[in-house]
Amino acid sequence: MKGRNKILVVGYNMKGQGGKETVCRKLFDLLSTDCSGTDVEFLFIDDYKQGVGDVCDNWLGNAPFARINSSVANTKVRRFSFAVKLAGIIRRKKPSLIIAIDPLSCYISYFARVISMRKFNIFSWIHTSLDALYKAVYVTKADFHLAISSGITQQLSKMGVSESNIFLVHNSVARARMLLPRPKGAASFVYIGRLSDKDKNVSELLKSLANVLGEWTLHIIGSGPDEPNYRDLARELNIDRRIVWHGWREKPWDYVFSEIKEVSALLLTSRIEGFGMSLAEAMSYGVYCVSSDCQSGPSDIIRESVNGELYPPGREDILTARLQSIVGGASLPDGEKIRESIEHLYDDAYLTRIKCALKI
Repeated sequence: MKGRNKILVVGYNMKGQGGKETVCRKLFDLLSTDCSGTDVEFLFIDDYKQGVGDVCDNWLGNAPFARINSSVANTKVRRFSFAVKLAGIIRRKKPSLIIAIDPLSCYISYFARVISMRKFNIFSWIHTSLDALYKAVYVTKADFHLAISSGITQQLSKMGVSESNIFLVHNSVARARMLLPRPKGAASFVYIGRLSDKDKNVSELLKSLANVLGEWTLHIIGSGPDEPNYRDLARELNIDRRIVWHGWREKPWDYVFSEIKEVSALLLTSRIEGFGMSLAEAMSYGVYCVSSDCQSGPSDIIRESVNGELYPPGREDILTARLQSIVGGASLPDGEKIRESIEHLYDDAYLTRIKCALKI
């Protein structure tokens, strides 16, 4: 491309407190630092039917952004009004390409491009399993696709997207400077994430741990709608004294280093993932991981017995056996080897894939 590359990242109903925001900010930071000829801006479509609620834009730092909204009652007409507003921004900003991070953003961006009568490519950049998304078929309105996992690549193919238009880029993680030590005594497990059974399935984790013999502690970092139910379940299972509820932490791994200090393994029992960022982050600190082999994400990160283990979703007996082995003192891979096992996910390798896909 001649001149400066102008990338407009478009997202639908983003309040500023989720995983999508984290990876968007990472993309901005990496491209801003490495690509002096590339400008990245954000456009958020606010379509909250029952009020916006708490919106936080602090995560953006110095990244330029704008928000658009509409008071039109009819859903189809309202989305068209978003497309008209976005078309006006496209005419002013003249982006080289748009990255749409959800199906509705792909849909609105497609019609905005038609209205603006400008030529540029639209890339989808979906951050969870397409099977879990509203109007997932709208993703096919994009010309090309940045897939964060092999599972999403397969889902796009099943929707009729040509493999030549899909770029497997994964997500990125910073190369950690320190390794997190393991305890020499009782096992110390960590869960980091949203407390929601619909997708994260923490009840499966609690039920499996209830059958593990020996000394262990589970540290839960996160919050969510099902936390009261999980606390009740822990009491019913008689494991509540073994669980420490730390709440949501803005920088969870800094908190782990300062407050928990030693970790045997990070645990993930999700029904649905896009990538499984907590797994990659844990491995960057040399932490062994045990995860469900859900449709999208973990199998791209975990290498069996090299940096972690997978178990079939819903098989509490197999998860219990994996955790029992760790509590029983099984020999785990060296932390440095675990950290080295995800070289392909560190920022430099990720940036190379992104630049190749976007041709910048």
